[in-house]
Amino acid sequence: MIKGLVSIIIPTFNRANCVVEAIESAKAQTYHLKQIIVVDDGSSDDTARRVTDIKGIEYFCQQNQGHGVARNRGLRAARGEYVASLDSDDLWDDDFLTTSITCLETRNLDFVFTDWIKVIDGGQLQPSEWLRDGKWKRYSTHRDGEWFMLSAEDVRKLFLKHNPAPSSSLVLRRSSIFSGWGEQMRIANDWYLILDMALHRACAAAFTLVPRWKKRVDGTNIYDGRPFHEIGEQLHLREYPRFRRDFNSLLTPTERLTLLRRELTYRMRVRLHLSSKAEIARKLGISDLLTNVRRTVR
Repeated sequence: MIKGLVSIIIPTFNRANCVVEAIESAKAQTYHLKQIIVVDDGSSDDTARRVTDIKGIEYFCQQNQGHGVARNRGLRAARGEYVASLDSDDLWDDDFLTTSITCLETRNLDFVFTDWIKVIDGGQLQPSEWLRDGKWKRYSTHRDGEWFMLSAEDVRKLFLKHNPAPSSSLVLRRSSIFSGWGEQMRIANDWYLILDMALHRACAAAFTLVPRWKKRVDGTNIYDGRPFHEIGEQLHLREYPRFRRDFNSLLTPTERLTLLRRELTYRMRVRLHLSSKAEIARKLGISDLLTNVRRTVR
């Protein structure tokens, strides 16, 4: 481990059209002591050609196994005291690392996370859900400059309810990471990472509402821009129960009940959402219309 070095892990899959920009945003950071690791998760486009033409990075390629596995492949190659992971469809502002690492160091924290802005289809700007929905307000009691401090109790309580820290928003102390990103998680591998840390040991953290990175939403993202029922089924009905299974022995009875209630709530919401869509379709005669169109085409 090299003191002061930040290892930046960039997982990518068939993102040749934007991964180069992500790499350039990592290289453009005002924090100069950095290691850039790109892990190609089995891309079939020309990602390999574009990435290997860039100097100053370490490139690894693996069979397609998912973002969690790709991030952990990068983690094994990381030599830094700090770790950050930038999705290949995201862009950091130039001062992202400098600001985050300064906060980590001066306040002796385990991790920090930064707010972001969504860029929809290359143009429209939207705030993050974390800022928009105001869930941060419950955790805004202890403020130090632009940063809001989270005690170990705050971290545990917050991340058992929400995940306000996508991978691109995080900078972590390498020694604080317990086992890494959740490899069985298609969406929530970053959430798994933080819960794994916070449930195994007391972790202090901080967040800022100053947006210092951009999430590009173009219809191909794993999470952003997807229909509610797809996210609900994948995240809350398939992946959320894994939290209860994997972390069961680390949870209090109250925490187990909280997770179960949340899972059941989303299970009901997904069913109501799908039944409502089916009812609307029935009332509009969409099914009959599609049947008539198929007959016409034949």
